Amino acid sequence: MTHPRLESSGPVIVVGAGIVGASITYHLARAGTAVTLVDAGQPGRGVTASSFAWIGASGVRTGPAAALRRTATAEYHRLERELPGLPVTWSGSLSWSRTGQAPEAGSGQEIIDDARVAVLEPALQRVPEWAVWAPGDGAVDPVGVTGRLVEGARDHGAQVLRDIPVSAVRCDGQGRVTGIETATGFLPGSTVVLAAGVATAALAAPLGVRVPVEPSPATLCRFRAPADLVRTVVSNDDFDLRQVAPDRLIAAADSPERALAAVRSTFRDAADVELVGTSVGARPMPADGEPIVGPVAQVPGLYLAVLHSAVTLAAAVGRLVAQEVLDGVAAPLLAGCRLERF
Repeated sequence: MTHPRLESSGPVIVVGAGIVGASITYHLARAGTAVTLVDAGQPGRGVTASSFAWIGASGVRTGPAAALRRTATAEYHRLERELPGLPVTWSGSLSWSRTGQAPEAGSGQEIIDDARVAVLEPALQRVPEWAVWAPGDGAVDPVGVTGRLVEGARDHGAQVLRDIPVSAVRCDGQGRVTGIETATGFLPGSTVVLAAGVATAALAAPLGVRVPVEPSPATLCRFRAPADLVRTVVSNDDFDLRQVAPDRLIAAADSPERALAAVRSTFRDAADVELVGTSVGARPMPADGEPIVGPVAQVPGLYLAVLHSAVTLAAAVGRLVAQEVLDGVAAPLLAGCRLERF
């Protein structure tokens, strides 16, 4: 299957230097394409920086992007081979709940008893009777990965324009994309990939394209903590938690104060754990929670890449988007991600 009227004969412009835009730019440049990445700020310093950045392909069962999500860890392993030094940690993940409901393991997961939980997380004060163990899961430094992707893209000839806001996508009289308007002037391009998170909707709207995406707040808490307090990615009713440095933890949680109390009560020798900062990121959340990725049929040369779970899916989506833009052939893994489903 080929995409309708997708143009890839001229320069490609990627708008948005979060982890998804950086990955798309890297994969396009690696394939030998002339590509320019444009962002209103610094790469990876927007919502990407507020991501918990858990990478997992385990347990995925249903949904339009289920098959795509199952490739997440394998795609990051590929990216590690291509970009040595990529800041990825493969620690596995442990999940449990207080509900007492019997767990169910999905693909890549296993149910383990309290003895194995205690070995994996020896600082737990109260070891759950059971937990779901996903040994293939990991996490990344999202800003570091974005920076490495941008560096890799530049090594392959990509142009990176920082601190340049984009105000509009321009089209010719036939409705075909001709480039973008920026704070420093017009930048020509025959294909524009909008990977600008929640700003994607505003950039697409003047072209008559409705992108159903809204900001979804996500709170990330940072704690000072003892070394090796947490060894895996831990997920329970109170938080998603992981160690990011010898004396630092991060948690995705609704309330920083409740998360701090939960950390102190969950782990031994955690009484002195202290909250050192919080950030709230405006995650781009499509109306159905699934990625919106693909060309826009009514605007030749316009391509969308806006998604929740952006960090998890960035390696896979970057490769597949580059493939679609360059070859004009639809990637089966993206079949459930098209704008036309709305």
